[in-house]
Amino acid sequence: MTSRLTRSLLLGLLLAAGGCSSGVSGWRYFHGDLPGEGFRNVKSGFAISPAWISESLRIVSSSPVIGRDEQGLEVLYVGTVDAQLVAVEAVGGRVLWKLSLDGPSEKARVTSAPALGPDGGIIIAATRELDGGRLQTTLYKVDPQGHLRWSYALPDQGFSTGSPKVFVHDRQTLVVAAAAVLATPGGVRSELLVLRDLGQRVELLARKPLGDCPAGGGGAGAAGLRRAWLGLTSFPAAVGLPGHGFLDPTPAVVASRSKPLIAVADTVCRIEAYEWDGRDLAVVWQAFHDGGTLSSPAVVFGNLLVIGSGRGLLMAHDVETGVKMWEYDAGEPVLATPAGSSKGIVFIVSETQMHAVSGANGVPVVQAGSPQRFRLPGVSRSSPAVTADCVYAATQEMVTVSHDFKARSHNTGFSGTGFSSPAVGGDGSVYAVARNGAIWKFKGSK
Repeated sequence: MTSRLTRSLLLGLLLAAGGCSSGVSGWRYFHGDLPGEGFRNVKSGFAISPAWISESLRIVSSSPVIGRDEQGLEVLYVGTVDAQLVAVEAVGGRVLWKLSLDGPSEKARVTSAPALGPDGGIIIAATRELDGGRLQTTLYKVDPQGHLRWSYALPDQGFSTGSPKVFVHDRQTLVVAAAAVLATPGGVRSELLVLRDLGQRVELLARKPLGDCPAGGGGAGAAGLRRAWLGLTSFPAAVGLPGHGFLDPTPAVVASRSKPLIAVADTVCRIEAYEWDGRDLAVVWQAFHDGGTLSSPAVVFGNLLVIGSGRGLLMAHDVETGVKMWEYDAGEPVLATPAGSSKGIVFIVSETQMHAVSGANGVPVVQAGSPQRFRLPGVSRSSPAVTADCVYAATQEMVTVSHDFKARSHNTGFSGTGFSSPAVGGDGSVYAVARNGAIWKFKGSK
C-alpha cells in the first residue's frame, strides 16, 4: 500500500504543478474541480481588505463557482434561498443577471453550488416542498446569458442538498448527481444518476441505487431530510450551526481515465466508487459506514479519496481499489470537505479547528515540536480553499493562514455563513459569502 500511495502522491504533485488535475481548469464546481480537491495552484495574498462587497443576495449554503464571459473576464455564479441563480462580474462585483427558478405554485430554494459545463452552461439544483412536507429537487441548465435551457425533476421525488458535476466523456456531456428517495416508511435510499446534456434537453442514461439502509439511519430518514433542508434555507444563516444543518455529499469525479470514476457517499450507510463505461455504472468498490453524517468526498494527489465524518474521523481510501489507507481522529465533527496541496498535505476544517496531516500516512504535520493545528474563530462547516501560498477559511471571520500556519490574518469585519465555501479565481483572488448574503472579493497577489 505504501508504494502505491507514494506513486499516487507523486502523480498528484505533477498534476497540481500543471494547475488542474482533470477537466476544464478553474473553480467551476463545488470545492474547485471535478475531484473536489479544493486546491488551485496560483499565488495569492492574505484576505485582509476586500476589493469589493456585492449587494446582499440571500445566500446561505451555496458556494460560488467561477466561469468566464465572452471577453474572457471571470464571472461568479451562485444560488440563493429565494430560488435565484445569480451571475456577478468579478472585476467590480456588479450583478449581471438573476434568474428565478421558482415554480408556478411551490417555493423553491437553492442550497448547493452550481456546476459549469464545458460550453459555459450552468447546472444548478433547486428544491421545493410539496404537499405533506415532501421534497422534490429539480436540476436546471442555464446559459451564460441567464436563459433557461432545460429542467429535470429527479425521479421518484428525489432530493439532494449536494451539487452536481458535469464532464465530457466520449464526446458526450454528462451530468452526475446524487439523490435520496423514500424507500421504506420513514427510511431513504441513496442513488447516483447519470444524465446526458443535449443542449436544449436532457436524458437519463443510468440510475444506480446505493442500497436500502435502516430507517432513519444517521438521522437521515424522511423527517431528518426535511430538518436538514430547513436548516440550510433559513436566512440569514443561524449562528452556531444547528445540529441538523449539513449538505449532502457531492460526488467526486476522476475524468482523466479511459472509464471515468465517480466516488459518491451518503449520510445513510455507504461509500461507493463506480466506473462509467459509456452505457452504465459498474461498482468498483464499496465501503459501509455507521450512519454518521459525512462530508463530500475529495480525491487529492490523484488517487487518495478523503472524506470526513460527523464522528470526528477523516478517512482515506485508495480511490481505485477502496483499500483504507489511514484514518485521522480530529476530535470533533469533520463535515467540511478536506483539501489537498501541492506538497502532499491534507488540510482539514473540523467544527472549530484547522488541521494539517500528511497525505502519505494521516499523521499530523509537526511544527516546532507540536501537531500543526489552529483554533478557528467560531464554528464552521465551510470547506477550506488552498492556493500555492495560503489556506482560507470562511468562518465567523475571514481567516488566512500560510501552509505552515505560522503566518495568519483575520478580517474581523467579515462574518461567514458557516456553510458556503470560498472560491479562488485565476489571479489568486478569493471570493467568500458573508452572513448577510453578500459576496466579498479579496484580491490575489497577481
